[in-house]
Amino acid sequence: MGKQRAPYPAWIYRQSALVPYRWDHNELHVLLISSRSGKRWVVPKGIVEPGMSPIASALKEAHEEAGVSGRAHDRLLGRYRQDKWGGTCDIAVYPLEVTDERDDWPEARRRERRWFHLDDAAREAGRRGLRRIIARLPDAVPEPSASATTETGPLPRPRLVCLLRHAKSSHPDPKLGDEERPLALRGKRACEAMSRYMSLGEVHPDLVLCSSALRTRQTLERIRPALGEDARVQHSSALYRADPRAMLGHLRGCPDDVSNVLLIGHNPGLQALALRLVHRGVDSEAPVDVAAMAAKFPTGALAILIYHGARWADLDTGGCQLHSFVSPRQIGEAP
Repeated sequence: MGKQRAPYPAWIYRQSALVPYRWDHNELHVLLISSRSGKRWVVPKGIVEPGMSPIASALKEAHEEAGVSGRAHDRLLGRYRQDKWGGTCDIAVYPLEVTDERDDWPEARRRERRWFHLDDAAREAGRRGLRRIIARLPDAVPEPSASATTETGPLPRPRLVCLLRHAKSSHPDPKLGDEERPLALRGKRACEAMSRYMSLGEVHPDLVLCSSALRTRQTLERIRPALGEDARVQHSSALYRADPRAMLGHLRGCPDDVSNVLLIGHNPGLQALALRLVHRGVDSEAPVDVAAMAAKFPTGALAILIYHGARWADLDTGGCQLHSFVSPRQIGEAP
């Protein structure tokens, strides 16, 4: 019998981590943090987020989970695997020389942190693969007086354009106009699946642009808990039945302090917009079949695009890279 397919796309299981360390009287000490369950000692880690390098993404996690930053070395300490979310996460681990340690940090109330002597950290870490990696630290990091480092953090995120087609709607009353069609039961289940996916992937938009149609508003309502607390929402009747040019105009009008925008709209315009924005190259680190998106953009499907431009006003044809394209059926939507 073949191995069961993981319920989420491959990028969800691609993670990176940092081993925070410091020199104290020429001896190495390692910072470990408690897992969310509080049952084991771990290091800061997380999904390699769209458009970010493994080290840059891990630097963000170190800031959020451990309240530390510093100089991350580009030498890979090792990799270990962890079964999670119905699949197996592959975690690349790098060293982080800590230069700043904050008294308060985003997850301070959920995690404990503690400095250990290297030998103690290699014993106390909660996973065998991680213990082996920590033990390699002396051979991988420079002496206290040396400097062979790469990125420092946390670093700014790239801009993301997230395009979500509303979930499947129904026709309960023939007297209702198209704009007032509600979600079908299948559409509600699809929203649950996509909400889980977006939560795992930390798809946290700064701004949500949502069509005024009932089915798009209900889609937003059902995925709203996954989007984070800071997302601003703008409903617009102009996005109902908007063509690609009109939707692009809305994106170009985003304030430049927005780094992640989610647009919830309709086909055929949404699919045409996605294909217009994406250049036909493929991200070598996260292969995506652009042809699949061109063939069909199902209800409830989400395309995540990476935009490296400095201003939203400059967003144009071919200006984005397709990071991922996922439909509810691909991630376990109930039939």
